[in-house]
Amino acid sequence: MSARTRLVTVAGRTREIPAPPPALPTDWREIGLRAALTVAGLITVATVVYSTMTISGLLGGWWGYAGGSVFDAAWVVTLLLAVVHRYDPAQRRAADTAGWWLLAASMAVLAVHGIRVHDWGQAVGGPAVSLVAKILWHTVLSSMSRPLSADAAAWLAAERDEAYAELAVADTATQVLRSRGRAAQVRAALEAQYGALDAAQGRADVRVERTPEPEPEHSRAAELRERAIVDQRRAAASLEAAADAGIPAADILSASTRTRPETPTDRPLTRAETGGDLRPEPERVPEQGPAPSLSLRSAVHRLHAIGVTDPATVERHASAVLGREVSRDSVDRYLREARQAQASAKGPQEAGQFGFSRPNSPQE
Repeated sequence: MSARTRLVTVAGRTREIPAPPPALPTDWREIGLRAALTVAGLITVATVVYSTMTISGLLGGWWGYAGGSVFDAAWVVTLLLAVVHRYDPAQRRAADTAGWWLLAASMAVLAVHGIRVHDWGQAVGGPAVSLVAKILWHTVLSSMSRPLSADAAAWLAAERDEAYAELAVADTATQVLRSRGRAAQVRAALEAQYGALDAAQGRADVRVERTPEPEPEHSRAAELRERAIVDQRRAAASLEAAADAGIPAADILSASTRTRPETPTDRPLTRAETGGDLRPEPERVPEQGPAPSLSLRSAVHRLHAIGVTDPATVERHASAVLGREVSRDSVDRYLREARQAQASAKGPQEAGQFGFSRPNSPQE
């Protein structure tokens, strides 16, 4: 047995019959609101009729009725807009402001008509009719609306923005479809009269040739400078990552003399180069022919460029790469030369900008 049925027993026999639905309680608030709207509507109609008849006498002729109906009908429209925008404070405020100005214009015309006919009753009572109707509507609408908190108003504003955006997109899409449909109709009509048409027929190809402007020298120099800075950072980061993986610096320097240098690129540093997880790098293409000879000066400068600056460490790596004992004095001299060259290349403002976190790693 459902909630909408009940059991009834008659003469010893029980049947399930539909139960009457419960009666709703009387909503006196709704009844009062409807009564207020009805009275306000009737007063508004009477106001518009009275204003139209009165102002038509001032304007004269049958066309005066049409002109007279404009004054009160205008502020009635603002009432409807206030109802539509009752949840948008800015829009409702604009509608209310326009309504009060239009009411003032209607009252002024009614007062002028009463003064013109030397009837002070019409000069005062006529504008009062429209004023009473306007105040009544303002009171009724204020009782229908509820003020919103700042958070609720902001939330509704965001919802309205999204809805307006969807409406704008839909309207634009509709216009595009209509334009394409009209173009298709025009094309079909022209092809039916003149045959198949080629959209590109009769259109001359226009080619504009421009002489490439020479690249300024300072721009090229700045590009090479930025590329050198990026390569220096990448070399230091790669050496540190290799040291973390247990690869001696001597092996790296020895292998670099037997491979072709990479073409400098502007790609960002990888995680392996910044000390993160090591990832396999593409193998370099070995050069054809015997490996070039490496002098002590070149070895020291290369070690200094990748961040190895300790004299003892440089001496040990240089000896391993060259396969012979090297002079400590020569190593010190070449290290000073490399430091001076690096300081001269960086300048006073960039010195110390590209430091290395661990130039003397214990694994080198």
